[in-house]
Amino acid sequence: MQTRFFCAVGVCLTLTLSLGILQVSEAHAATKIEKSDSWQVIYLSGQRIGYAHSSTEPFEQDGKEMVRCITIANMTIKRFGQSLVMRTTLITEETADGELRKFSYESANPPASSTSTMGTISGDTLKLKQTVDGKAKESTQAWRKEVKSPAYQDRLLKESPLKKGESRSFEAFMPEFNKVATIKLVAGADLEDATLLEGKTRKLLKIKMTQSVLPGMVMNAFVDEAGEAIKTGTSMLGTEMAFYLVDKTEALKAISGSELDLAVSTLVKVKRIPNAHSTKSVKYRVTTKGKDAEGLLPSGESQKVTKVSDEVSEVTVIALPIPEKAAIKDVGAEFLASTQYLQADDARVKEHANKAAGDETDPAKIARRMEKYVHEKLEKKNFSTAMASAGEVARTLEGDCTEHAVLLAGMLRAKGIPSRVVVGLVYVDSLSAFGGHMWTEANLDGHWIPLDATLGRGGIGGAHLKLSDSSLSDDGPSALSSFASLMLVIGQLQMEVLE
Repeated sequence: MQTRFFCAVGVCLTLTLSLGILQVSEAHAATKIEKSDSWQVIYLSGQRIGYAHSSTEPFEQDGKEMVRCITIANMTIKRFGQSLVMRTTLITEETADGELRKFSYESANPPASSTSTMGTISGDTLKLKQTVDGKAKESTQAWRKEVKSPAYQDRLLKESPLKKGESRSFEAFMPEFNKVATIKLVAGADLEDATLLEGKTRKLLKIKMTQSVLPGMVMNAFVDEAGEAIKTGTSMLGTEMAFYLVDKTEALKAISGSELDLAVSTLVKVKRIPNAHSTKSVKYRVTTKGKDAEGLLPSGESQKVTKVSDEVSEVTVIALPIPEKAAIKDVGAEFLASTQYLQADDARVKEHANKAAGDETDPAKIARRMEKYVHEKLEKKNFSTAMASAGEVARTLEGDCTEHAVLLAGMLRAKGIPSRVVVGLVYVDSLSAFGGHMWTEANLDGHWIPLDATLGRGGIGGAHLKLSDSSLSDDGPSALSSFASLMLVIGQLQMEVLE
C-alpha cells in the first residue's frame, strides 16, 4: 500500500507511510510476483491536483527473484496565484520478501533544480548519495535486514489482507527523511461506507495508519476484500488530501485550471493588528484543535508560552531587536557548517556575503546589513518554488520566504555568524490573517535574534508566531521535514489577539 500513499509526498512534506517488522512465512516468500501497475487521481480540499502511477515488475538477479517498484506523482497547486508544480519519483529494487537492495528518490519542482537521494545496501551498511543543486554528498548508515523496502507493504496487503479488528506493525525505510520508521496498521471492527468520486459510496474496510517519524500524521485507507486501497486520505494543511484508485484515462485528465490556492486557503484570520511589525510584543490565545498546543509551540526568549488547557495556550511574542554591537559565542558547529541547503562555502553565497558586509566587522551590524541586502536583491518574489538551496538562490536571486531565509542563513555563516531557519506564521496586514512563513535567526552575543529578509525591516516585531527551528544540518532531519510543525497545525489552529 506504500505506493498508494507515497504520492502525497510532494505537496509540502514528503509523506510516506510504511508498515512494521514483518514475519514473512515460507509460503508468502514463495508467492510469485506478477507484473502490475495502478493509477490514482489526487484531490486536495475537494479539488483535483494531480495523479500518481505505480508499477511493479519482477526480474532476476544472480539467480534470485527480485522486484522493481516505481511510483511517480505529479501535482499542481497555486500559491498566491502562481502555479507550483511538483513531481516525485521513487524507484526501489528489493527481494520478493521485501529486503531492500537499492533505491532512488527524486523531487522536482521547476524552475528550481531537483533534489535526489540514491541508496545501496551492502551487508549491514546503507550507502547514501544525496544531490542538492547539482552537488553530491555521500554518507553511510547502519542497516538491519529486517527493515523493509518502502514499497513492500503494497504487495503484502494484497497477498495477506488485514482482517476486521486486526493490527500489524513493522519497520520500513522512508527515503524522503533517510530514516527508518515504525509503522502501525489497525483495521476497523467492521466495514464502513466510504465516499468515492462523484459521491458514490462503497462498503470498505478502514485501516488507520500511523508512523513514528511524523506521529501526528494519520492516514486512513479504505480497502476491499483483496487488500486493494480504493481510497486513501489524510489531513494535510487543514484540509483533506485524498487518493482514488482509477483507470489511466481518468488519472491523466487535465486539471481544469482552477487549481487550489493553498496559500490563501490556509490563512488564519484574526482581528486587525495595527502596525503589527512595529510592535514590541503581542499576546495571543492560540487554540489547536485536537492537539496539545503547548507541545506545538516552543518557548524561548522571543516567545513565551503558557498552557491554559490541553488545546489552548497563551503566547506572548516579544521583539528582540538587533543589538548595536555583538560578539560571537560558541553555540555549536552545526550552526556554522556549510550544508547542502546552506552552502556557506559556495562562491556566489560568499560573494553576496562580502558585498552585503562591506568593510563592516561587527557581527550585529553585518547581520542588519545582510537582512536588508537579501530583501533588496531578491526582487522577483517567485511563489512557484517550494524550497531552493542558498547556493541556487545566490544565482537566481528569486523566490519566496524560504529562499530569502536560506540565502540569509548561508550568508551569515559565510561570515562566521551562527544561523538557523525558523518555520512558523506571519501576520499579513492586507489580509488581517496569519500565513505560513520562514525566516532566519542569527546568534549574536549568545542570543538567537530573529531576522526577516522577506520583510526587510531590521528584525521583527510581535507578529511572527514560531513553530520550529532548524540548523538544516546534513546529519539532522531533512529540509522538508522542517515544515512538519506547520503542516500539523494549519487548518487546526485558531488565533485571537488578546493585547
